[in-house]
Amino acid sequence: CPVLQDISLSPCEVAAALRSLDGSKATGLDEISARLLKETAEQIAPSLTLLYNKSLETGVFPDEWKVANIVPIHKKDNKDHVENYRPISLLSIISKILERCVLIRLRDHLLLMLDRAQHGFIPGKSCVTQLVEVIDYIGSLLDSGKQTDVIYLDMSKAFDKVQHSLILDKLRQYNISGNLLNWFTSYLRGRRQRVTVLGATSKERKVTSVFLKVPSLDQCSFFYM
Repeated sequence: CPVLQDISLSPCEVAAALRSLDGSKATGLDEISARLLKETAEQIAPSLTLLYNKSLETGVFPDEWKVANIVPIHKKDNKDHVENYRPISLLSIISKILERCVLIRLRDHLLLMLDRAQHGFIPGKSCVTQLVEVIDYIGSLLDSGKQTDVIYLDMSKAFDKVQHSLILDKLRQYNISGNLLNWFTSYLRGRRQRVTVLGATSKERKVTSVFLKVPSLDQCSFFYM
């Protein structure tokens, strides 16, 4: 089985991630805009690459990038009920570029190890491809006179909250180790947040719960399964 211990990014990877930014994306606490990063991608990519690779080599995710500005957005119904708001977590866009680059490398590694029967969160696969495969399989069994039993489970909001210790255990199971595992550990720990409502901002507080949605790496939900 392949082992992934270290990641070294190239300026081309970083520049591609910068160019793919949505220029209208809201800024984090550093107030560095997506538009600025997008329009200067070629010029700043080499310097950012050095910064990112130093983070990956040392296994340390900068504390400044762990601070989120939470903006509650009203969804529907009574505005006095907190459950009717959706929290938007605004993080440094520079940190999210690093997350995106790591995500691509991690996804490529995991796809080599996942069962081919998995369809959820896999590029090129969907609930439709899963359904086609299941129907074909059931049909072949029925044609041969065999019994078929199917159990479907639907877990509500299954990936809204993920226990960080379980993520790290999963990474170890998929042969993530060394500096990269240390980086993921640092990435998940010591996160802080503050809330901004109607121009007023709360004091910064530590995130004490062990359950948190992972900012960008939630796109790798397929390996929780």
